[in-house]
Formats: sequence, structure tokens, C-alpha cells
Amino acid sequence: MASNNNRLMTFELLDRMELMITEAKTIPLYKRIMLEKEEFASLMRRLEESIPADLQKAKAIIEQEETILNESNRIASETTQKASREAQETVDNARNQAQIMTTNAQNQANDTLRSATDQANAMVADAQNQANAMIANAQAQAQQMVADSEIIARAQAEAQEMLESAHRDCEAYTARVHDSINQLMEQLDMSMSQQAEAVRALRQQYAGQQ
Repeated sequence: MASNNNRLMTFELLDRMELMITEAKTIPLYKRIMLEKEEFASLMRRLEESIPADLQKAKAIIEQEETILNESNRIASETTQKASREAQETVDNARNQAQIMTTNAQNQANDTLRSATDQANAMVADAQNQANAMIANAQAQAQQMVADSEIIARAQAEAQEMLESAHRDCEAYTARVHDSINQLMEQLDMSMSQQAEAVRALRQQYAGQQ
């Protein structure tokens, strides 16, 4: 009942305020009106007092909702910014790790290639030295046998056979050395291919994170 009376009073006050505005004198050229300040202020105060409690509560709820909404927007903005920073840090760390792993893989490949090249050169040099020594030894033996005039013919034949045998042994040894070098190069190529695959996999993983 009190709520209905408040509503009626509110409408009455609004009607009186509207009547005051309608009957107020206008100020020429300014599009303004003259009102009794004290009377209009009194009507305003009575209007505020006549507003039902449920409307005042609704106003408070609306203001509270606006505060909650603003706080939610602030928290959402801070959360988004934090997530963006963390995502950027993750991308930067992944990029740095990829660069380090790529550099390490390249350095390891270079070291492996240098080591294989040195081993191959050493094996070729050793084979050449041994071949020269075998040929020199065969020549020395042949010359020693040829020096004996009584067995010149036999010495020449044996010397020729020894020279041919030395050349065959040298060629066989050189072939084995080349085979060993080829196997070493194949192992090096396989190692570098595996390292390249690892680097490509890392790059694909990094591209997937982006």
C-alpha cells in the first residue's frame, strides 16, 4: 500500500514540475524560462524521497553491475596482456634455442668434415709412402740380383716378377684405402643428413608454434 502511495506521489510531483515548466515565463531571444528556484528544488527533494525503495535498490544494483563489469574488463585486459607477453617469451625462447641448436649442428658438421678430410689425407699419404717403399724395395732387390752376372737372366725375370707383384700389391692396397675413404665419406654424409633432419624437424616445430 505504501509502495502504491509513493508511486502516486511521484507522478503528482512530476505533474507539478511539468506544470511549472509549462507555465513558466520565457526569456525572449534566449529560449530559456524563469522558475522559482526554492519551489522547484523542494519538488526535486520530495521527488527523490518518493522514489520507491525497489527502484533505489535497482539503481544500486545497476551501479554495482557497472562496477563489476569494469573490474571484469580490467582483469580480462590484464590477463590478455599477460598471456600475450608469455606467448611472446615462449616464441623468443624457442627461436633462441633453435638458433643455438642450428649453430651447434653446423659446428659439429664442420668438425666432422674436417676430421674425415684429415683422416682421408693421412690414409692416402700413408698408402703412397708404403707403395713407394714397396717399389723401392723391389727395385733394390732387382738391382742386387741383376748385379750377379751369372744369374742375369733369372735375376731379370725375378726382378720383373717382383716389380709386377709390387705394383699389384700397391694397386690392391690403394684400392682398399679408397674403399675405406668411401666408407668414411658415406658415414660422414649419413651423419650430416641426420643432423640436417634434426634441424629441419626443429624448424618445423618452431614454425608450428608460430
